[in-house]
Amino acid sequence: MSGFAGMRVLVVGLGASGAAAARVLHRLDAKVRVTEASSGADVDRRARELRDAGVEVEVGGHDLDAIDADLAIVSPGIPPTSQIVEALRSARIETIGEVELAFRLARCDFLAITGTNGKTTTTSLLATMLEEAGIPSVAAGNIGLPAVEAVGLVPRGGAIALEVSSFQLATIERFHPRVAVVLNVAEDHTDWHGSFASYAAAKERISENQGADDVFVFNALDDEARRMASRTRARTVPFSIAEAPPDGIGVQDGEVFWRGRSIFSASDVALPGVAGLEDSLAAAAAALSYGVDVRPVVRGIKGFRALRHRLEIVAEIDGVTFIDDSKATNPHAAIAAAQGLHDVVLIAGGRAKGIDLSVMRTMVPPVSAVVALGEAADEIARAFEGAAPVEHASDMEDAVRRAAARSRRGGSVLLAPGCASLDMYTDYAARGEAFVRAVKTLVDRQERSAGGES
Repeated sequence: MSGFAGMRVLVVGLGASGAAAARVLHRLDAKVRVTEASSGADVDRRARELRDAGVEVEVGGHDLDAIDADLAIVSPGIPPTSQIVEALRSARIETIGEVELAFRLARCDFLAITGTNGKTTTTSLLATMLEEAGIPSVAAGNIGLPAVEAVGLVPRGGAIALEVSSFQLATIERFHPRVAVVLNVAEDHTDWHGSFASYAAAKERISENQGADDVFVFNALDDEARRMASRTRARTVPFSIAEAPPDGIGVQDGEVFWRGRSIFSASDVALPGVAGLEDSLAAAAAALSYGVDVRPVVRGIKGFRALRHRLEIVAEIDGVTFIDDSKATNPHAAIAAAQGLHDVVLIAGGRAKGIDLSVMRTMVPPVSAVVALGEAADEIARAFEGAAPVEHASDMEDAVRRAAARSRRGGSVLLAPGCASLDMYTDYAARGEAFVRAVKTLVDRQERSAGGES
């Protein structure tokens, strides 16, 4: 780790990963300078903490004339077409991301997960399985804990379950996971990558440095994932909810088979819907391929609970299950969330990010009615026109109230927006919390009504 001593490193971006990279590099005696174009409470707080530690920090804009470094660490939210990245390229400064930096610092293995949807749940579940097996591990990356901080927590012989986004994979060089997982690839973030082809190519880089001794786990039902599997040098391990691949993991007659052997029942999976089953199969395939015994994998499957705002069951009211999947910020995620459910009243809408929402029409059935809200409400209505009744809602409380009125006993009210949240909320978590509050208002109203009748 001493190779960074005295090196001039420019960290571009002062988000969580940029701040973590700056802290770690400063501790390694690198000459660190941080530059951040924006400002705000979080940025100012991180800048103050780094300055107090002796790091030079520039906030509110990039001084392109002051670029002078041996290495640049670029935060994942900064697109390759930005002025600062083009300036680094023109200056011929090696430019990497925080995930690549973490790999260069690490002593442990990486088990990396990417995909358009399901990354966070699969990563968390994989880390749970590793923990059940007694393997030193943490869940890190896009899930929350920066990868550069995680490498200091996991010793040689351990493994990091790493969620990696297309943004992070776009800036790797040597990053080499022992196990790489591709869950699915659907249209998303084309505003950042420029095209779906570039987005998919960034995802495929997860396997770029793998060899014959490594493992590539892929969704056998996803066209792009299968194409990636056909090109990788790693050993391929498919997962499927439709069959039991002899060289992978899948479902047959309600049982989950690993390489031809039944290892648990599909009903043991605690996560709801088809998406929950797929994430569970992917995590199990990664853990088993890494050498984890079946027993800790099954314990992890049975004991795992949904993360906040990811297929999270909030309440059951009069036989109707209310499910929060606010993290479903694109149509593919919304479609996956509804699969395996029955009589779904869907709450959808938000900021469409330029993505075609018409594919959400395929959610009928199981979707029987739709409540649309936010900027894309009219587009949501057009997507379902003639397929399911659609109501417009003014806010989340109104949406939940309208959805509950249309729901049927044994069915679900599902928040799976298919859109970003930034038209009405600070992030998907704030949107999910608004849904939870609205559902709890219904619960309270029901309890007061029941109390009045007794």
